[in-house]
Amino acid sequence: MARAMFRWRSYAPLVAIAGLCLGLARGRAAAPGRVGGWVAAGLALAALGLALRLYCVGYAPAGTSGRHRRQYAAALNTFGIYSVVRHPLYLGNVLVWAGASLTSGWPAGAAVSALLGAAVFGAIARHEDAFLRERFGAGFEEWSRVTPAFLPRPALWRTARRPFDWGRAVASEYSTLHTLGILALLFAALRATAASGAAPGPWWWAGLALNTGLYGALRVWRRRARPAS
Repeated sequence: MARAMFRWRSYAPLVAIAGLCLGLARGRAAAPGRVGGWVAAGLALAALGLALRLYCVGYAPAGTSGRHRRQYAAALNTFGIYSVVRHPLYLGNVLVWAGASLTSGWPAGAAVSALLGAAVFGAIARHEDAFLRERFGAGFEEWSRVTPAFLPRPALWRTARRPFDWGRAVASEYSTLHTLGILALLFAALRATAASGAAPGPWWWAGLALNTGLYGALRVWRRRARPAS
């Protein structure tokens, strides 16, 4: 089960998104005066998770962190963020998942969605631990004995051995930013339709155009500047 979750982890959030959309279509969002606060909190939480993912990817050696269907590791990364927490990418994923869910403006639904995300990535992390234990043996055992899985321990910090690669980080994560924007806009449209039956206003279309334009620009840059990424 955990191996299947790892392989299809990019698709797991679709179940949560479908549930949130159904709830919003039925008018489950918070009161109009409170929705803005929940959405802002969700965006902040998702931004924190995205920043953590950017940090991980930007400092990661080749052959370690990334978006892969099959699990592999050319080296055991124990420096930088990996010196204080074993699964920073999955921690970032949980934060992004929880934050994106909260932008729905439906706190109860977002809480259920966040718990689902934590369960999914917790199972994946356990599977990855087993893989790394088999791959690196005593080196993994020594690292995992003192390094927490998800709750960072700053006192263990060891500086990363390589410079931060902004290009690699942005090339890897620009699609996540685009997806967050699309979800926030989708949830906003569902809330507006459920509340008044009216289509979203000009601000919504402006947001969609901005999000799409940014995604397109970053995609073109990625293909031209980093064709092998």
